[in-house]
Amino acid sequence: MRNARAPINVEPEHVTTGDIFADLGFSPARAVELTIKSDLHRSLLEHIRASKMTQVELAKVLQVHQPDVSNLLRGKLNLFSITKLCQYADLLKLKVRIEVEGARPSEKLERSHMRPVQPRSARKNTPRRITESNVSRPTRSAMA
Repeated sequence: MRNARAPINVEPEHVTTGDIFADLGFSPARAVELTIKSDLHRSLLEHIRASKMTQVELAKVLQVHQPDVSNLLRGKLNLFSITKLCQYADLLKLKVRIEVEGARPSEKLERSHMRPVQPRSARKNTPRRITESNVSRPTRSAMA
C-alpha cells in the first residue's frame, strides 16, 4: 500500500474576466444582451418563488399559456426577448430600471478614424458643384 499521494494542483485552471458570456466566446453585444436577460430572469424567479404562485396562477397573471410559464421557470431565455421579460416584470408589479454607465478608460473607443462635424454656420452656404474632379469613377480593375 502506498502512502505517497500526487501533489494537489492549487493553480486555477481557468481565469475568468468576470463576464461569463464573454468567457464563453459571445460577442460583446450578445454578452450584454444575455447578461440583461439573465438579470431580469433571476429577479422574476425570486419574486415568483416568494409569491408561491402555481404555474396556472402565474399564467393568468402574465396573460400567457402554461407552457410559456414552464419555459420561463426552466430558464429557456432564448424564447423570451428583453422586452417580454420587462413586460412580465410589470405584470408582476416589479419595477425595472436600466442603468447605463460610461466605459472604463481601458474600454473607451478609438476615435482616431472620426473627424468632428462642422456646425452649419461654419459651412459654406454655396451648394457643392459636381465636377469631373470630385466624381469618383470605377476603374477598369473594379469593372472586371
